[in-house]
Amino acid sequence: MVSKMATKMKPVDNSVNERRLRPIYDWLDNGNNKKALQEAEKVLKKQPNLQCARVLKALAMVRLGKSEEAQTILQEVQLEEPCEDATLQAMAICYRETHRPELTCQIYEAAVRKDPLNEEFLSHLFMGYVRIGDYRKQQLTAMALFKVKPKNPYYFWAVMSILMQAYVNDDTVCLTITLPLAERMIKKFVEEKKIEAEAEVQLYLMVLEKQKKYQEALQVLQGSLSEKLANGMIENKKGEYLRQMKRWDQMLDYTEELLRSNPDQWSYYSLYMEALFELTSTTNADVIGRAKIFLLSLMEQERLKSENKLRGPYLAMLFFWQQLQQRNFDASTVFGNFREFAQEYVEVMGDKPCAFQDLRPFVSSLPAEQVNEFLGCVTQSVGLDQSSPQSPTTVKQICRHLLHIQLNRFLGQHDLLSKEEKIELSQKLWGHYLQTKSLNAGLLATDFRPNDGYALLAAHLLLDTWNNDPVVLDKCLLLLETALANSPANYHLKLLVTRVYTLAGHGRAAFQRYESLDVKYIQLDSLGHLLCRPLISMGLPYTASPLLSNTLRFYTTHARETSECLISAYKFGSFGKIPEFTQFCQRLDSSAHFASSTTERMLLDLLLDGSSHTKLVQSAAGMFADPDKDQPDWKTCVDNRDCGVFVSWDPPAKNSREDMVKTTFKDEVKFAQLRNRLVHSLIATVSLSPSWQSQVPETKNRTDNSVNGQTVEEPTNQIVLQRLLSEIRHLLTELKSETFMSHNQFSVQSPPPPRLYTYVENGVLEPLLILMDVVAKGQYVIGSDDILEFERALSQVIESAQLSVPSEGFWRNYIRLERVYNAVETLCLCVLIVSTMHAIIKTSNALIKKKKKKGVAKNDDSNSGVEQFATLVRCMTSSIGKMEVLFEELNVQVFFSQMKLTDSEIAQGAEAITAEIQKKLSQSPVSEMKSLLADKLKLLETCKL
Repeated sequence: MVSKMATKMKPVDNSVNERRLRPIYDWLDNGNNKKALQEAEKVLKKQPNLQCARVLKALAMVRLGKSEEAQTILQEVQLEEPCEDATLQAMAICYRETHRPELTCQIYEAAVRKDPLNEEFLSHLFMGYVRIGDYRKQQLTAMALFKVKPKNPYYFWAVMSILMQAYVNDDTVCLTITLPLAERMIKKFVEEKKIEAEAEVQLYLMVLEKQKKYQEALQVLQGSLSEKLANGMIENKKGEYLRQMKRWDQMLDYTEELLRSNPDQWSYYSLYMEALFELTSTTNADVIGRAKIFLLSLMEQERLKSENKLRGPYLAMLFFWQQLQQRNFDASTVFGNFREFAQEYVEVMGDKPCAFQDLRPFVSSLPAEQVNEFLGCVTQSVGLDQSSPQSPTTVKQICRHLLHIQLNRFLGQHDLLSKEEKIELSQKLWGHYLQTKSLNAGLLATDFRPNDGYALLAAHLLLDTWNNDPVVLDKCLLLLETALANSPANYHLKLLVTRVYTLAGHGRAAFQRYESLDVKYIQLDSLGHLLCRPLISMGLPYTASPLLSNTLRFYTTHARETSECLISAYKFGSFGKIPEFTQFCQRLDSSAHFASSTTERMLLDLLLDGSSHTKLVQSAAGMFADPDKDQPDWKTCVDNRDCGVFVSWDPPAKNSREDMVKTTFKDEVKFAQLRNRLVHSLIATVSLSPSWQSQVPETKNRTDNSVNGQTVEEPTNQIVLQRLLSEIRHLLTELKSETFMSHNQFSVQSPPPPRLYTYVENGVLEPLLILMDVVAKGQYVIGSDDILEFERALSQVIESAQLSVPSEGFWRNYIRLERVYNAVETLCLCVLIVSTMHAIIKTSNALIKKKKKKGVAKNDDSNSGVEQFATLVRCMTSSIGKMEVLFEELNVQVFFSQMKLTDSEIAQGAEAITAEIQKKLSQSPVSEMKSLLADKLKLLETCKL
């Protein structure tokens, strides 16, 4: 808290100051920044030069949104080089909240220069360098700290700083200079027996691992230093070192020893199998036979138990059999029947919810001729009469029954069913769901229900039969919403119903369900792709805007929060976490979703705030966009999407989405790149408006640099615009030569189809490029040819929207709305450019009239320009009218697609759920598009010369 700073002031020298400053701290802690500002001003009337009061005033102003005024105060105080701890900490808080961590380093550097032996100042300076990632200065500061106060943590801060330099420098430099230095520093402490904590030994191991000195690291584990390490760490590290040194015989012995003491640790089985099969290729010994005897002995131990049996040994049998088969051994002859091992696991562990996920990696290895026999055994383990509609009577029986159905689906049995059989099976599963609801009694609202799997499987079967039938989607929605009413915490149900709403084009309902998932923090990056961009595609820019803002807020604050984690890692000696936090931060900064969200938010700001030309200029000017700096390195963008978040029991061949994930990511990045160039082109266009000069100082438009004594003028916005348009055309040329994925290839569990496909196919950018090209050339008198070309390009975009309304393609409503929104967005952006052209032509004509009055102007074609501009405005007005007609037709289409249920064949008493769904679907998805277009029509009406 801010008030803690007050207690660090010297009570003798500053007791009066502390008493006067106390109310300011209290108001800041209570969040009443206005009162804190008033109290600060009262103190400054009595003591105008009191540094701490001035800084606290600046802090209150920062929190009140007056950052520029606060920066002025802070700069004045910084020039005075304060040395009081409370003042410095208050300044550090100001810089942290304004995202200027480098200034924190500057103030503590000045303080250290005045008091080089102050431990606290040096400590704060070190943490300041941690925040900005300056590892070299971290090292020097840590060593200065150690000289002032010879404490082990300070010394090892310096070693860790050296190690972090090795992570970012060239390998040659690391191996020859950086890492050997870190190793020598630690060895000195080892020889002098000064090692005190586990963290110091861990850091020693990290330095050795980075140099690949695994033998030396192994000796550390076997020496006296190992006494400071936890047993679990020693076990894991030793196994990893033996693996790295390829000592397979030792590794096999060691992992056997570990498995005897802990037969349920799966990572040990992975190391064991790796060592085993490496030895089979290098030795003549019967290691396979040895492994067989060992694994059977572990299994026998579990068989002898009457309860609390472990899963590991049972799964190890399946794992061993699979590994043998993959390495061209006759697994059945060597080890036994795979079906029997799988069947035994089902008999012992089939009543556990984890059973399917345990079996999933292995049952695909089941020989085809044994599939039916295996499934028959699983059916018998359930204990239900399959010929009657009997439902499970216990929770354990539900688990076994669900496992039976899940394995049937995973092994391809559902793919053999006809559409009618799938619907019938779905209805049976729903019947089981309803019959087993009584078994959920006594569970908390936050608990998953044991029978939720029936609802999910029933929904998946229905979606298998979809084939563009809206009634199937309606049944699926009713089923899932009913299940959610009974199990409100099941995120699998929420995710699936969100996707189904998206499939049907019901963006608002999808958004409501997405909000109920309470997506936050890192999930905004990993799950944001599910709805952030699709909401815009479904014509809901106003709904998407706060979601994008929330996402961007996470990206802008994560660096500050991660730096606090780094500082904690140094303080508590969690050195192993420091590289992880650093890599995590870098991964977020390189996130493709971050780049896409930033661009889409900027475009929405221009679209939604552009109700007048003045507001448009204010919005564009407020972005301070630099077309060269404000774009990421597209080649290094990282795909952080969690595409496996949807639960699925589909067969491996059907559920293989790796190629689709890679392709969609590549196309999403290309779309983000195209949109990035578009938004900067729009800002460059708006910057040519005469109103721009009153919003942005001249220095922000054009700066002069001196090179070799000569003045070099930077490119004007007009030249920048020409360059940006050239880049867009180059990108479009590349994209038009590519073959995009068909929408038929997308499934419920796959990522949403990139908007790039319809964007390029419909020629969305062509009308915009024509208008911006006219502005870029400085020929604000629009030629007849340009108008005809513009009208043709705009008609093509509108026609694609018109044709999509009656179409019944895959992802029917979603893609339909995307094509319609493409046309709406194009029209709106065209209006913004036309309003800029209007401002330019109006100012130009006013200058011509002045020259005429003075007799300076000779002849001009201003009258012709006015007529041509009027023609352009009429073309735009006519196009908007076509879209308004289209909205009426689309409303009819949407109305007819809403909840076509005529019976209650999948639910009993579903009236309330049906009414709730219809309430969510009551508002037309085109309402926001109509509002946006009406807003731009008003702006267009003001564009008269």
